[in-house]
Amino acid sequence: MITVTSAAGHAGSAIVKVLVDAGFEVGATDINPAVKDLPGIKQAFVGDLTNIELIDKLTKESDQIVYIPPLFSAEESLIGKQLVDFSVTNHVSQFIFISVTHSILTSLLQHVAKRDVEEHLVYTGMKKQLPYTILQPMHYTHNFLPKQVHETGTFEYFYTSTGKLCYVDDQDVGEVVAKVAKDPDKYNKGTFELVGTKKAYTPDEVVAIYNQITGEHAKAVHVDLDDFLSKIHVTDLYMRAAFKHLSDSYSDWGLDGNPLVLETLLGRKPTGLEGYIKREMQK
Repeated sequence: MITVTSAAGHAGSAIVKVLVDAGFEVGATDINPAVKDLPGIKQAFVGDLTNIELIDKLTKESDQIVYIPPLFSAEESLIGKQLVDFSVTNHVSQFIFISVTHSILTSLLQHVAKRDVEEHLVYTGMKKQLPYTILQPMHYTHNFLPKQVHETGTFEYFYTSTGKLCYVDDQDVGEVVAKVAKDPDKYNKGTFELVGTKKAYTPDEVVAIYNQITGEHAKAVHVDLDDFLSKIHVTDLYMRAAFKHLSDSYSDWGLDGNPLVLETLLGRKPTGLEGYIKREMQK
């Protein structure tokens, strides 16, 4: 069984679906009980990955692990390292780490945590010969929700209007995960950046693509970060600090990369914003 962590989230549920469709026996774990409702899974584990007993159980009952870190957890680095160590102890045959593009960036808290886990995984792979692959997705397309924009007429963002971001489609990421899981030896000890768009887009440019496709007149609207956090009910201090780092980093530098690696892995052009928006609007 291949078990996906943080499986009830946008990326997690997309990866689970691709794996199920590809014929894998899939386990799924999340703190959100909705993980039990994911179609086609063999087993659901509801629990908090800060619980060492859950980590032990997952790694004992799984042949392969797809580790998607929990969103903005102060214990993210500890969770990842424990999962790696228990994967060795419990003889997991493959560890796939869903990290992030440019994990070396120190301006983003979640990048720093993932860099630490990457380092631990590489050292463990060399010393214990744990088969692993590190995948580094760019900013996900699901951060722009076409149906929500259709309903509200706005796309709200919390960084400057000049901040430019590249994107990657989570279904493309799922397709790569399935390829890696089907042939662990081919991808063993590889680290692959997954960037879907060569162009980096401002919020206004993303909305312009949406409007061109739909014929609507949606607008990109800047929201003060504190107001944004209050609106989505973020009270955790670490999570608020991580969002502040995101806002500052996206405003100052943006986030971009090169899609060549993803195109090579997929054997086709990655899904761009146009393809993503058209697909989501047809659902």
